[in-house]
Amino acid sequence: MARRGPKRRLDVESEYWRLVLSGVGTVGACRVLGIGRKTGYRWRAENGGLPPVRVAESARSSRFLSLLERQRIATLRAQGLGVRAIAGRLGRSPSTISRELRRNTLPHDRGAYDGDLAHARARQRARRPRQ
Repeated sequence: MARRGPKRRLDVESEYWRLVLSGVGTVGACRVLGIGRKTGYRWRAENGGLPPVRVAESARSSRFLSLLERQRIATLRAQGLGVRAIAGRLGRSPSTISRELRRNTLPHDRGAYDGDLAHARARQRARRPRQ
């Protein structure tokens, strides 16, 4: 069943999460953006109080490979390009690409590198146990 109401505006929602992450409360962020406070509370409830992945990705350091870079690695690797050629196209070090392929290509993957799966594996490894 389709959602009723106006289409979701991802740019406004992303700005809402940026404000919340910077320390502004839900009501204050909604007031700044000109949206109803119930909308802000709904967005927060839908995501369990955490910002969606698209916001978290943009906040990550450029030191780490992004999902888009991993997808490009997968595409270039499928075209038969080597590690140095891929590194040159992405503007990364060949050792970074080599390490990425080694870490995220498992034996049961049948030698194929999948960018989405590799990104999920990397994010899972990056999690730290918190109390």
